[in-house]
Amino acid sequence: MQIAPHPLLSGIVKHYLIIAHKQHAVMNYRLFSDGNPGMVFHLKAPLLQYNQLHTFASKQPGSFVYGQITHYSDIISAGELAMLIIVLQPNAFLPLLGLHAYELNDNTVPLKDLFGQEALDLEDRIANAANLPAAAAIAEQFLLRKTASKVKYAGITDQAISIIHANKGIINVQTLLTKIPVTERQLERKFNEEVGISPKKFIDAVKFQTYLKQLQKLSSIKELSSLSYACGYYDQAHLNHFFRKHTGVTPLQYKANHNLLAINFMPLV
Repeated sequence: MQIAPHPLLSGIVKHYLIIAHKQHAVMNYRLFSDGNPGMVFHLKAPLLQYNQLHTFASKQPGSFVYGQITHYSDIISAGELAMLIIVLQPNAFLPLLGLHAYELNDNTVPLKDLFGQEALDLEDRIANAANLPAAAAIAEQFLLRKTASKVKYAGITDQAISIIHANKGIINVQTLLTKIPVTERQLERKFNEEVGISPKKFIDAVKFQTYLKQLQKLSSIKELSSLSYACGYYDQAHLNHFFRKHTGVTPLQYKANHNLLAINFMPLV
């Protein structure tokens, strides 16, 4: 379930995402990049997240922010699941937290480390909310207070992100530079500081998310090659390699999974 943010937060928050299930069996999930950072609140037991080498799993904090994801990871749920995820705009960290985005790449930071007692109070209020939509409303009020004195002006990365989304990721950096009055070096630096990844990698993320959304709607696997071409991929073999590298599964395995919690959060079957 997605909830749109308050208009005053549209430059910071993309949407609120509610994820819940009542299964009590151990479930394994895979998480991969959607090009956005975020903020998470667990209303039930926190999930366990494997390290990159898959040698051990540690408990996630009750609430935390996460940066850009550059490689997929596996997560375990051992019981009932209830999560509020605030999906942030790609360049939200600098105006919201005063942090360069690259500092949080592939990292989770407990909310209390950023906001102290205020975060613990917020976590408690959200944990005791009547339901998940009510929890989202509580989180939104917190963000409105935090951003009330901050004005987010549209900058270079805002312009670039808007153009990239308008083209569904089917654009290259050189074409992007013809539409924005900056040099390639300036654009790289701005994206590194404000988004956390390069313009090229962000373009790849947007194009891939477009492909995933269309793949979910695909009525026949016979149309796989034509879909790839329509989404800007000119070589099915290259796409298959990219897909497996970034998700750990093939396009057909992803397509066959009918229990996605989010476009980039899937149970492993």
